[in-house]
Amino acid sequence: MNPETQRRLVERIRAHQVEGRHSTDTVAHTLTVATDTYASERRHAAERQLFTSQPMVAGLSDLLPGPGTHAAIHVGDRPVLITRDGDGRVSAMLNMCRHRGAQVATGCGAASMLSCPYHGWTYRLDGTAAARRRSEFFADEPMADLIALPVAEIDGIIWVSADPDGTIGDDPLQGAAEEIGPLDLGDHRLFDATSFTRPLNWKIVIDTFTEAYHVAVLHEASLAPMIHSDFALFDAFGRHGRLVSTRRSIDGLGDADPSTWSLLPHATILWFLVPNTVLIYQQDHAQLYQARPGRHAGEAHIDVALYVPRDSTRSEEHWRKNFDLLVSVTDTEDFATGVGMQQGFSTGAMESVVFGRNEPALQHFHQSLDSLLSAD
Repeated sequence: MNPETQRRLVERIRAHQVEGRHSTDTVAHTLTVATDTYASERRHAAERQLFTSQPMVAGLSDLLPGPGTHAAIHVGDRPVLITRDGDGRVSAMLNMCRHRGAQVATGCGAASMLSCPYHGWTYRLDGTAAARRRSEFFADEPMADLIALPVAEIDGIIWVSADPDGTIGDDPLQGAAEEIGPLDLGDHRLFDATSFTRPLNWKIVIDTFTEAYHVAVLHEASLAPMIHSDFALFDAFGRHGRLVSTRRSIDGLGDADPSTWSLLPHATILWFLVPNTVLIYQQDHAQLYQARPGRHAGEAHIDVALYVPRDSTRSEEHWRKNFDLLVSVTDTEDFATGVGMQQGFSTGAMESVVFGRNEPALQHFHQSLDSLLSAD
């Protein structure tokens, strides 16, 4: 985020400071949302299809840390393999051998060729066919390449579509690249990542990041001592959005000239990238949260990753503590609360929930998702 953008945001923060209290960005009206949004199997099926048709964030660039590396991921419910060849180019393909459909690779790793573990068919890193064992038995059938997928690496973010006929587009960040580009995400290394499944709708995972209203209560002992509750700046970037919440350290800047402020040390800056990615940048590192639909409306697969600057002088112990904390807080506080919400939604006992005027990012996320479902 460049200094001019930081200065403008600082001015907006100062405008919200009234007699030591923070007001917050608001919208004109509340928004009522049916609880069926979280419990309907019909909607769940439509959302799963959406995950196949839309460009999705696969990860930051260091998911493929060097030439000859690969990563097996899921985009929606489709197995996808992304690779970086010897020249640094990124490719994506369905992770399904053209013989019998076995996954060609699992996890993350490095190899000069991709070899199916089932019958030994091999492919180059760009997914093109290389060789098949005992090829004489398939002489009447040319060996097919792995099914290629659209992929792009932009501003340190790898985007992929699970639809072979889909597109990424020239600006998947929908205008946010001007802010995200200067963060040099391509110069961050993947410190650690974890994945788990929880019994809640995937949207509840995203919802919890789109408002600061809950911080004082749900995170009273964990985050509230560090972060202002009930305050956030919000801006839309097409269907995406950016939320800025402030750390309490910002109060120490007092009456200093705003043009001298550096916002990043005193703020948590969060972009939600529709449909399923939350990118958080605070101080000097990036956190990536992603959620995707599970087998039914009440199940979500959650991925969490921490990316840190390559030239950081902080210890590995520091980053380990940071990673463990971010996973623990969100899982035991945010997601645990969401599990209870999902249990109630699934009964149909309450017809709707309400998003407040002080929750503009939450409203925008749901409106954006609804517009995608209507257009798909």
